[in-house]
Amino acid sequence: MNTKIITIKNFTAFLIILLSLTACSSNKSRPTPKKSEAASFNARLGAEYTRKGRLNLANEKLLKALDQNPNSADANHYYALLQQKLGLNKTAETYFRKAISISPKDPQLLNNYGSYLCQNGQYQSASQHFMAAIKDPLYTTPEFAYTNAGICIKKSGDVITAEKYFRKSLTLKPNFASALYQMAKIKFEQGDYTRAQAFLQRYHERNPEVAESLALCVQINSHLGDLNAAGQCKSKLAGRFQS
Repeated sequence: MNTKIITIKNFTAFLIILLSLTACSSNKSRPTPKKSEAASFNARLGAEYTRKGRLNLANEKLLKALDQNPNSADANHYYALLQQKLGLNKTAETYFRKAISISPKDPQLLNNYGSYLCQNGQYQSASQHFMAAIKDPLYTTPEFAYTNAGICIKKSGDVITAEKYFRKSLTLKPNFASALYQMAKIKFEQGDYTRAQAFLQRYHERNPEVAESLALCVQINSHLGDLNAAGQCKSKLAGRFQS
């Protein structure tokens, strides 16, 4: 009887020690509020450096953020974007998945992961992530997700659904540049040159002329028989973008 009592007491003491050690280990694995704040700062800084093309600095700041808080959704998200930009797709995939496991409803993250999937030919999965982003009522730029979904679905050959997404984007933001340009392209490819011209004009009214839009302008006006307008666009294209 005494032996049993001693065993139970020893076992209880062992449990107390074990739980204490587990708590200590858990606390050590969790970043302090100060480290979490520093990780957030470095993650945002890394994202900004990535946007500006200063990739070495971006890598340095994002690795520091991940060291400070490995479970930061932002740090994992922005590091994935950097890896995508560097062409390191397997690494990008790993960090995108980690970010989504931490923050599965972040619309910006879902949109960016959708873009990554589309870039790698996973069109249906990409579309699902774009749609998941759109479902968030707090997402402030759903026109981006609709347009990205349209571009992706169009690559899969589903032009009807792609056009539907572009039109939804323009319903939300009538002058959204990317959607206007994509609609101009679709209408040109469908042989509807008058509507293609109308969409392209709307695009050029509020956005700078770029090589792609000027090339499309040449094609549309050539098919419409407006050789003067086609020539003007061709001259601009040659003067600004071709050496």
